[in-house]
Amino acid sequence: MLVFVIPVKSKTIEKNWASFSRLLDRCIGSICNQSNTNFKVVVACHEIPETSYNNDPRVTFLQVDFAPPGINTELIAKEKDKGKKIKLATDYAKKLEASYIMIVDSDDCISNKICEFVNKNSDDSKSGWFVKKGYLYPEGKKYAYLNLKNFQTICGTCVIIKPEHIDLMYGDNFWFHHDRTKFPNVASLEPLPFPAVLYSMLNGSNICLDVGEMKKRTEVKPSKMVFFKTLFRRLGKYRLMPTALIKKEFNLKTI
Repeated sequence: MLVFVIPVKSKTIEKNWASFSRLLDRCIGSICNQSNTNFKVVVACHEIPETSYNNDPRVTFLQVDFAPPGINTELIAKEKDKGKKIKLATDYAKKLEASYIMIVDSDDCISNKICEFVNKNSDDSKSGWFVKKGYLYPEGKKYAYLNLKNFQTICGTCVIIKPEHIDLMYGDNFWFHHDRTKFPNVASLEPLPFPAVLYSMLNGSNICLDVGEMKKRTEVKPSKMVFFKTLFRRLGKYRLMPTALIKKEFNLKTI
């Protein structure tokens, strides 16, 4: 069985809890839209947000008892909070006898093909998979950017791994390295063969990817040779995709 783990930030550090809760509701909806129903969802949180899935038997809200980071704390404290929640939710997933877990950021959407693929391809010799290809979605737009090469370095929703290997993803101070794919003495994570995640950006709740960073990743600067080098690099890495073509697969709804 595949267990989806969603670490949720505290209400005390979220500027718009109502908007954040709607993003989480959409996220859980995309998970529950799986074509294969052999899955569970574990949401690790301080406060339980109001969603359409609060009484859904597939979804467990696991409340943590450690103090949340302060609203003005540095990124390392927020990442530590996230890492601790992932660890606690993974321990809970082990009790559910999960074969694999997938960590999902609370504002992202996932493909409805993931559970089917994992359950069909589960094997004791496989450590898991990583999301190499995925969509960067500027919230509210009618298009998304399909990243073809290194999605796992950009978005935290990119790891499917055996729960007993979860510690291999951690660095110091509970920092969860979502871009790790190779480990000593354990089989490497394999790339999923299809674009599997839609990364919601510019939604007001992103920790790392703001407007400036989005421009760096997608815009082409019109300056002679730099223009052409940047253009060819972007064309090799990104494709523009109308959201109407992927809306059903990712259960994408306007917030």
